[in-house]
Parts: sequence; C-alpha cells; structure tokens
Amino acid sequence: MFGTRHTVRLRGIPRLPAITAMAAMLLWPAAAEAGFSDAFEKYVAEDYGAALVAAEPDAERGNPAAQWLIGTMYLLGKGVEANAEVARGWFEKSAASNYPPSQAVLGRMFEQGIGGGQDSDEAHILYRLAAEQGYADAAYLLGRQFYHGDGAPRDRKAALKWLTVAAEDGNAGAQYLGARILLAGEEVTADPERAEGWLLSAAEAGHAESQLLLGSTLLNRPGARHTRAVGREWIEKAAAKGLAEAEVRLGDLYNSGIGGRPDYAAAFAWWQKAAAQSNAEAQLRLARAYTRGRGTARDYTQAYIMASLSALQGNVLAAELREKILLRLRPEEAEQADREVEALVAPRLATGINPSS
Repeated sequence: MFGTRHTVRLRGIPRLPAITAMAAMLLWPAAAEAGFSDAFEKYVAEDYGAALVAAEPDAERGNPAAQWLIGTMYLLGKGVEANAEVARGWFEKSAASNYPPSQAVLGRMFEQGIGGGQDSDEAHILYRLAAEQGYADAAYLLGRQFYHGDGAPRDRKAALKWLTVAAEDGNAGAQYLGARILLAGEEVTADPERAEGWLLSAAEAGHAESQLLLGSTLLNRPGARHTRAVGREWIEKAAAKGLAEAEVRLGDLYNSGIGGRPDYAAAFAWWQKAAAQSNAEAQLRLARAYTRGRGTARDYTQAYIMASLSALQGNVLAAELREKILLRLRPEEAEQADREVEALVAPRLATGINPSS
C-alpha cells in the first residue's frame, strides 16, 4: 500500500518498520505541499544531504510528510548523525497532524522507550489513530498489543480484527500472529484453512517463524508422506535462517528419525546451533546427549554445564538433570564446571542481560 519498506534494529529490539518509498503526494494529499516530493526523491536516491535541505522548509511550515522524512533521517542516521531524541521530536510534530506513518513509528518509539520515556499506553493510542486510517503497519502493531496484552487488555478477538487488516495487506508478522490465533481457536472460531493460507504467504516471503509453524502444522497433520516432507522442508528453511526454535525442532526430527533413520550426530549439530543462541531447550537436549553419549562422546562435565545453563533460564527439567549429573562428577570436576558456567554467563550479565530472559 505504501511501497517498499525496510527494517532496522535498535538496541537489540524487534524490527522497527520505517517507510522508504511511498507515493506521498497521492496517498496523503493534505501533506503533499510543494517541495516535499523533491526531497523524498533525493532521499530515495540516497542523496541525503540534499534531501534534508529540501525537506527542512516544508517541515518548518508544518508539512507532516516532510517532518516524517526528517525524523526518519535522524532515526536511521541518514545524512545526519543518528539521534533518536531529535527523531522523536520530528515524529511528534508530524503525528500531531494525524499523519499515520509518523503515528506508527512514534508509537513504536513510545512502546520501546526509544528517544524518550517508555509508555505502552501512549503507543496504543498512536497505533489506533493510524490503524483507523487503514495504515497496515499500525494495524499489525495494534493487533500485536492485543495479542500479548501489552499496552492493551489481552483480547484475541480484537487482536484478530486488527491483524486481519495488516495480514490482508501482506504483513508477514500479522499473518503469523493471526494464524496462531486461528489455529488455537482461542476466543475465536478456529479456521485452520485460513491460518495455513496466511502462513504460506508469510513463509514464502521468508518469515522464519511462519516457516516453522507451517512446517510443524503440516508434520502434525495425518495424511500423505508428501505433506510431511513439505513440512520438514519448511522447518529446514527456518533453521537455515538461524531461528533457534527451528534448529531445535529440526534436531528433534533427526533425533527421532521422522522421515528416515535417526541421525544423532545431525541432531546434536542442530542443537548446538540453537544452544549457541542461549536456547534453553537446546541446552537441555545437549545435556541429555552428553549424558547418553548419543551423537557425541559421553561427557558428564559438558552435560553438567549445558544442564546448568538451561536451568539458569528457569528450565525445571534441566535443573533436575543437573542434580543427577552432579552425582557422577568428582568435587574438583564440579567446581571446574561451575567456573566454566560462570564464564559463559558473565558476558550476558555484563551487558545487563538476565540469563533467565
């Protein structure tokens, strides 16, 4: 609807949508005063200095599209030094003119505390203002709030309403969350066919979580071997993208021999990839593999380390396994293993990341 989008990551947070191409003069005529189209063309051409010079007069006169463009440049550091506070100020000016792209981005900044205070309730208001104008990105963000109960009451019906707006516009994140609601049938009538249609669309667009869910859905469906093979292929695609949950799932498939003979070494290798991302389930599986000597040499010290790392994230089964493995270690081996666990956890603590998060 608004052309090509790109995404950026800020402070390790989820992707923040930012518009990079849109027909502003056609879609938002109230904002399309003389000069802005020239500024936007220069921005798309990556002539950021000229874009800023061209946009500033319109922005100072109150053109919300020009204000949005300057905010975007400061947010992404395009032609200027990145400054989230300055960006937020420009988005606030633009959003005050009821400009949906700025309302959506500003809402995300409020939700995540970027460039100022964090306020999920204010984010909710901004998302709704933009979504009610048909802005798909905002509809997704609004639906996501209702889905998670963050900034809005947890409400699957309301979530599905807004996610549908975004899903039908091709938003992969909305298609994924909407499919989860339709598959579970929680507070709404289950609709597996519609869910799979959305998942397929998102999976084909490269959305890893959708690829995993679609693959798992097909694997769990009784029926032809071909369907299960296709399901496995989608899980492999998600794992190839580095999605830890998909790496765990693919490891499980190799371990159980679904679609062929068990391949414990391959299972171990995929679990290692997920464990490298601090996935607690993968760490537990590695601990079991080390304990049994399956897919790798038996190593109770490594089993203890993996079980400890998983237990630190709140995995009860890992904590129970850790105590059993401890009985097989000499005191000096356990002390050395504990030091290794501390060394692995220390970098996360130094960056303010809770090992259990």
